[in-house]
Amino acid sequence: GKELARQINLGTDIRTPDSLKPQSDSAFHVDARDEVILHADGFAKVKPLDKHEVISVLQRKGMVVGMTGDGVNDAPALAKAQIGIAVHGATDAAKSAGDIVLTKDGLSPIYTAIQISRRIFKRLKSYVIYRICITVQVVFFLACLALVYDLRFKALYIILLALFHDLQIVTIAYDKQIASPFPETPTVMGLLMQSYSMGILMFVQTMGLIAYGYTFMSDTFRASYEAS
Repeated sequence: GKELARQINLGTDIRTPDSLKPQSDSAFHVDARDEVILHADGFAKVKPLDKHEVISVLQRKGMVVGMTGDGVNDAPALAKAQIGIAVHGATDAAKSAGDIVLTKDGLSPIYTAIQISRRIFKRLKSYVIYRICITVQVVFFLACLALVYDLRFKALYIILLALFHDLQIVTIAYDKQIASPFPETPTVMGLLMQSYSMGILMFVQTMGLIAYGYTFMSDTFRASYEAS
């Protein structure tokens, strides 16, 4: 195990199951055992309970743990990990316990799955931001036209406006996104602040076009502006 780990530059600090057992139940010995698990490069000759214990310790340290396995003995650890990955040819028990089931040999599909999931996440984030942003712009814009300019709108125009905005959302599904190098953890407050900031900015730009568009738009626009 150590030789294989050395060849792939994984590190040669490979521990045995004995290092997973604290000398006593005292907090000092438990913390010392946790530090060993945290800094070890790997473990050999472990049993299902040992794998489960390693994952539990890493999760208590605030880490997101991924686990790969193919047999019945890996099922408890696959279920415990945040991301359980059953490799190609795994048993039914491992597939049931895992979150992802690989359909190709090797571990390279894991990288592909991460890249695809992060691109999908970015598209979903773009959709949420656009939906809130465009809603803020339209609501403020129509309210301003009605209250400031005393304009009235036909229902058909409102329907067409909503329809054209919905058609723009279709392009998000085909948006070329680049997977981020690190996982993203957006907050609701962050999404709202970004969406409202963009929505208000778009509203100001639209109102600026209404207020000063007559200086460079056609005569028809100028006549309509003066009439309103």
